[in-house]
Amino acid sequence: MRGNTVAEQWATKERIIRAREELEAAHTGWRRPAAYGIGVERDGGTVFGLTNVAGNYLPAVILGRTLGHVSGTATYRMTVEQLDAAITGLAPAEACPDFQHPNLHHWRDLRAEVAEKGGRLVAVFVGDLADAPADGHDAAFRAALDR
Repeated sequence: MRGNTVAEQWATKERIIRAREELEAAHTGWRRPAAYGIGVERDGGTVFGLTNVAGNYLPAVILGRTLGHVSGTATYRMTVEQLDAAITGLAPAEACPDFQHPNLHHWRDLRAEVAEKGGRLVAVFVGDLADAPADGHDAAFRAALDR
């Protein structure tokens, strides 16, 4: 699969599925997470406004490729530049009206929030929900799953 260009659009469900399959196949060792999300660490706590459980695998693989995550349970501190790269990677999916694109909207909102209020971005991948939390960020993520 060639890199996402500004002109590239994934305008149909079928094209989005094909893009996900191609990205997953090209990401050596990739295993779909049981859950994942991006949160903001600020004032001693980490908050997750959107969590993904057992689905939304296109954003998952794009985020995984951006951060170098392939499998298992792990957390990653993210830079704004990494979030921008993930947003750019997912943006072609916005052309498909069959999906609401919650991750893309959330990632853009996080980008604006961090620019305005500060904080540190944190991504969490949970390989298996039975795994013990990797750290405090993961524990906060698991608590958000229960809400």
